[in-house]
Amino acid sequence: MFSALIGFLLFAAFGAAMILQPQLLTRLTNLELSTPEARNEARSAYGGLAAGLALAFFIALVYSPWRQPILLTAGLAMWGAAGARGYASWLERPTSPNIWIALAAEGFLGMLFIFFAG
Repeated sequence: MFSALIGFLLFAAFGAAMILQPQLLTRLTNLELSTPEARNEARSAYGGLAAGLALAFFIALVYSPWRQPILLTAGLAMWGAAGARGYASWLERPTSPNIWIALAAEGFLGMLFIFFAG
C-alpha cells in the first residue's frame, strides 16, 4: 500500500504541475516549449499521462484486488522509460545531470512499484 500511496502523490503532483505549468519541463530537460503545439504536447504527454497514473494509483489504494496489477504495470512502464532514456543517453551523451537523475528515479520507482506492491 505504501508504494501505491507514493505513486499517487508523486504522479498527482507531477501531472498537475505539467498540466498547469508546462514550461517547468524546460528546466528539467532543456526542451523548448516555444509554440502552443509544444506546450499542448507537454501537457498531454507529461501531465495527462501522470494524471492518469495518479488515478490508477488511487484505484490501487481503494480497491486492493487491482493493486498488484496496477503497480506491476506502472513499474514496468517506469523501467521502459528508464531503458529508453538509458539507450538515448548512451546514443546522444546528454550534458544535463537532470537526465541521469530522471533515469535513476525511473529505475528506482520501477523497482518500488514491482517489488513492494504489498
